Amino acid sequence: MFKLLRYLKKYWWAAILAPIFMIIEVSMDMMLTGQMQQMIDYGIPSKDLDKILTIGFTMIAIVFIGVVGGFLSGVFANIASCKFANDLRQDVFKKIMHLSYDQTDDFSTGSLVTRVTNDITQMQNFVAQMIRMFVRSFGMFALGIVFTLTINIKFAIVLAVALPLEILAMILFMRKAFPQFSIIQTKLDKVNTVVHENVSGARVVKAFSKEDYEDARFKRVNGDYADTLLYVNKLLALLMPIFMIIVYFAQIAIYSIGGNSILGGYNNGTEPEILLGQTSQAITYIVMICFSLMQFGMIFSNVARAQASAKRINEVLDCPLEIVDGDLSIDTLTESGTVEFKNVSFQYPNTNGNVLENISFKINKGETIAIVGATGSGKTTLVNLITRFYDVTGGEVLVDNVNVKEYKQVDLRNKIAIALQKSELFAGTIAENIAWGKPGATIEEIRLAADIAQASEFILSKEQGFDEYVEEKGTSLSGGQKQRLSIARAIVKKPEILIFDDASSALDLVTEANLYKAMRKHISDTTKIVVAQRVATAKNADKIIVLDGGEIVDFDTHANLLKNCEVYQDIYNSQLKREGDE
Repeated sequence: MFKLLRYLKKYWWAAILAPIFMIIEVSMDMMLTGQMQQMIDYGIPSKDLDKILTIGFTMIAIVFIGVVGGFLSGVFANIASCKFANDLRQDVFKKIMHLSYDQTDDFSTGSLVTRVTNDITQMQNFVAQMIRMFVRSFGMFALGIVFTLTINIKFAIVLAVALPLEILAMILFMRKAFPQFSIIQTKLDKVNTVVHENVSGARVVKAFSKEDYEDARFKRVNGDYADTLLYVNKLLALLMPIFMIIVYFAQIAIYSIGGNSILGGYNNGTEPEILLGQTSQAITYIVMICFSLMQFGMIFSNVARAQASAKRINEVLDCPLEIVDGDLSIDTLTESGTVEFKNVSFQYPNTNGNVLENISFKINKGETIAIVGATGSGKTTLVNLITRFYDVTGGEVLVDNVNVKEYKQVDLRNKIAIALQKSELFAGTIAENIAWGKPGATIEEIRLAADIAQASEFILSKEQGFDEYVEEKGTSLSGGQKQRLSIARAIVKKPEILIFDDASSALDLVTEANLYKAMRKHISDTTKIVVAQRVATAKNADKIIVLDGGEIVDFDTHANLLKNCEVYQDIYNSQLKREGDE
């Protein structure tokens, strides 16, 4: 946990000023209690108006200074804690963005959301409490004991009984509650995961009429989370009355000691050893001491929560990146737009057997290469290796005749644009979604990319045209429209290598044919790799890679494959061949 406190270093001044002003506030509270004792024991009995007013104005000045101290302490504590949380959250999010697909899956989306939000909020609360409330509680506890004992040593008996009882109650609470805080965060992960799955998969849930099933699933995980949280809150609710009972008995003991002293003095005709104002003062100090201990209990519970959260945050920050940058300077490259696989094999982590086995081929600049094969043959996995979404487990992948591992990731991915079957769009205008592929793209570039992607017709049919607002995830558009915007977003980037991972599956054959015709006309120099389920999509490519069981069974033109490749023939016959068709 303390490792994360390095994020406070930039805001050391606020982290120092907050406790300083808190000390001022606590000191004023103590002085105010002393002035109250002076008013009761000497001001009012003297019937001296000037003396009463002097003590009264002094009390007002003390209150004002205390209020200012408390206000400034709160301001600086919030500056330090909020800035701390902001910087930490940015670093955690940045780290998440650089995790590999496999690492993201290991954490789960719901868990990562919890860590970026709730866990960092717990750390923020911890920092705020430690630089403000801890100082206040400790100050009231320590000064309260000192000032109580300076009034009369007899009050030490009350402290000697009350404090151990409160400490014992607090220890019992911590032993029961602290282990639950890690469990609470884990169960909150499950709640967030179910919410994320149902929000992102709402259409599937509705299509299968699974609303009741998912509602029951959410009710189960949410109820489990609520039960654990309720258990901790029950312990906290039990702790409060125990503390109050101890405080009340301590007050009774103080009144008894002070009252006996006052009555004894009056009966003997002498000044009491303990005055009425001092008794009231001791009562105030005892309440301060006992409640500061209760505040310590709350602080320690937040420390336990923060410790559990810090562990989860550090799991993300300390997670070693599986995909690391090379040190290649792209200025040294002599080729452009070439892709080569040399004896590539790949196995997903924690699985048995290779998904790809001994893959070798080369794509030259400007070529259009299609990849076909049965479901599960490794088509998407193959193109994911080009972009380094995963790293090969054997062999090497070359882009522009350089191993992709030698590139900085940003340099490699700047050469490549990819359009996926599942089109991810963002809330914003159509133009903004297309320009997302190339920040700063001109409207002419956006329009040309839309023309090539066969998207202009439906865009211009919208009331606002390119300024039409797209809802989150593109829910206001059809599947084909989203795919065309995704393709336009890739094209506007003007990449050396353009990858379509079944990105035109929602397009009709005529629209798809017009798309590839426009690409041949406008981006003929771009190397195009097309993962295709349909032979109609693949047959016009320069060459076609045929995958079967993770291996390349052939790599040739459509015409030659029809003559020589049995696997391709089977695919062709099942999809396209009709009577009289060749």
